[in-house]
Amino acid sequence: MSASEPSDLAPWLLTYVAEQAQPEQVDAWADRVTAAILREMPEVALVDGLDEELRATVRDHWVAFLGDFAQPEQHFHLPERARRLSVDIADRQLPLESLIRFYRVAQQEVWAYVSEVIRALPPGEIDRADVLMYFWNRAGVWLDQSITESIDTYQAARAQVLAGAAAQRFESVRSVLAGELTDPREASAALGGYPISVHHTAVVLSVGDAEQAGVLEPLAAELARHIGAAKPLVVKPGGRQLWMWLATRDEPDLAGLAASAADLRRDSVVAGIGSATPNIAGFVASHREAQGTLRVTVPDTDSWLAVYAAVELPVLLGCSPEVDRFMARQLGPLAGDEESVARIRETLTAYLDSGGSAEDAARALVVHRNTIRYRLTQAEDLLGRPVGRIDPELAVALRHHALFHRGR
Repeated sequence: MSASEPSDLAPWLLTYVAEQAQPEQVDAWADRVTAAILREMPEVALVDGLDEELRATVRDHWVAFLGDFAQPEQHFHLPERARRLSVDIADRQLPLESLIRFYRVAQQEVWAYVSEVIRALPPGEIDRADVLMYFWNRAGVWLDQSITESIDTYQAARAQVLAGAAAQRFESVRSVLAGELTDPREASAALGGYPISVHHTAVVLSVGDAEQAGVLEPLAAELARHIGAAKPLVVKPGGRQLWMWLATRDEPDLAGLAASAADLRRDSVVAGIGSATPNIAGFVASHREAQGTLRVTVPDTDSWLAVYAAVELPVLLGCSPEVDRFMARQLGPLAGDEESVARIRETLTAYLDSGGSAEDAARALVVHRNTIRYRLTQAEDLLGRPVGRIDPELAVALRHHALFHRGR
């Protein structure tokens, strides 16, 4: 609401509104502003019917503005056609910037028009400064509030569009995972064009607190860039998780993820990454692997992210009483919680991972090879048997302890 007009403007205002409200004058104004917008934004003419809708909106704005212009107090209301235009732009998935530019161009045209009106006033009959200030205040308020309400309308409509599309995409993903949607072409169409006859690498992200779920989508985008996949399929099942699939022609190289894991880490977030597997069966299998991989991740540590290929056997075995008994039989006193015992386990793991090379184990742990030999001797004393270069049962037990019993 603006201040009332100077009393000596009232006669001029009534005459001005009566003249400008004539249909031919309104049409001329609508044509003028629409033409200015199309000059500035020629792409509008390429969108079917949008230019006509835009012209009708400009016309209704002007009629509503004139109807209020001579009133003592300004009472803004966004014309219904302007509200429909905002919704239509959102439905067409045009950017919000397009809507804002419509109003900015219209605003420039208003100021040019006001200057013309002021210059055309007969000298001496009315104070031009009063007319300028009155016009400036009324038009400024109208345009500012129009932009604000139009943006709000657009964002509300866009949120509904996105929510509907996201819900539909999630239901399609569930149908594929459940084996209900098996035709590749139908699945691709249901998933918004996501390709099916390629390799799929699934990623599952989870955060400790559902209120922090907003960090997952940007992290997913970063992971996709690191893996080198464009246009990932992302769905939000609700709660604390986000699911993503990366489509690539060949198997992506996931080795670089380990080096980048520290830089990508987010508070309370864990990530499981499945193996790259082709076709619709691979879409399902990689997701199941990613979900299973979460079992061996630990938030806020270097183990927050795990790739299935690196932890496949421990994930398949899981952590059951039977597997724990197997581990206890294999490790014996090496399953202890003492720091010295933990260092021996670490050394023994590095030794077995390197194929029984004390030199390679020393490089991996950044210690002297004599330290490796000393700790191996300690390990053999605790185990009560020699440690071979290849000892798969011992290697599995050590891996299981590292993934499922760390910190205990």
